[in-house]
Amino acid sequence: MNKPNRLTLPLLALSSALLLSSAALAAEDKKSEAAPAPAAPVAMPVKPAAAQPVAFTVPDPVAVVNGKPISKAMFDQYAQQLRGRTKVDSPESSKALVDQLVMEELLLQEAIKQKLADDPQIKQQLQMMQNNLLASSVVRKMLSENAPSEEAIKKEYDTAVAAMKGKEYKASHILVDSEDKAKAIIEDLKKGGNFAELAKTKSSDSSAANGGDLGWFSPSMMVPPFAQAAAKLEKGKYTEQPVQTQFGWHVILLEDTRDATPPSMDELKPQIAQMLQSKVVNDYLEKLKSGAKIEVKEIQVSEVKPAPAPIATTPAADAKASKPEEKK
Repeated sequence: MNKPNRLTLPLLALSSALLLSSAALAAEDKKSEAAPAPAAPVAMPVKPAAAQPVAFTVPDPVAVVNGKPISKAMFDQYAQQLRGRTKVDSPESSKALVDQLVMEELLLQEAIKQKLADDPQIKQQLQMMQNNLLASSVVRKMLSENAPSEEAIKKEYDTAVAAMKGKEYKASHILVDSEDKAKAIIEDLKKGGNFAELAKTKSSDSSAANGGDLGWFSPSMMVPPFAQAAAKLEKGKYTEQPVQTQFGWHVILLEDTRDATPPSMDELKPQIAQMLQSKVVNDYLEKLKSGAKIEVKEIQVSEVKPAPAPIATTPAADAKASKPEEKK
């Protein structure tokens, strides 16, 4: 009998393992046939429980760093400043804010230890920050006491809507860089040329890809010569004389007109309120200026004289100047 080589030994071992596994599985099958397995329980879908709000209390102080307490009032002030960017409404977010306050307090204590508050530049920056804070606080207080009323907003809206009344125009155009080119395009149109196709091939404007279509616009959105020419056209007509603007020469086709539709009050209300607030601030500043004694020092402007140009010398003259005088 031949002796098995190194390859046949692992193969024989693997075959034996497979045979044993098959036998074990067959035995399990017979056992299962003899005693049927109990039916598996049906898994019912479990509805996830809704997240319940967690009640928590922020202590006062929220932390103590090297004996220095960080008050809950300071915590609340920081949370108020962060309200527009992130919410501090859970134990986790509150802990994160406390950690931030602790790190800031550590840095502040280190700055005091290094006497950085005595640095002239830092003193100046702190003074500027304080001035800015106090000045902006005055404006905020004044605006809170003089919020624009609904009547004032409605009045400004009616004024704005009255100014918006008029026509809107839907037009296409072909823009070229010379009057002669524009006249040639008009001649092509008179011969039955397609406006959109001519715009695609001849217009230098970005609207050329859309056949020169400009969509709907009000006269105020266009330069005066263009708007005036479009307003004079009848629907479906084009300008039979080129229209010149700072952009070049135009051939304009008026496609449609409609009455201008102003935006609703709800759409304009934030802008109107901001405009009224700006007016209140400007009026307040003018009142302060009129009641103050202000002396603005004139800025002294002096002419800077250019430095005199160096005197040009020849190499021979330089050599002569540097040569030592011979003793006689």
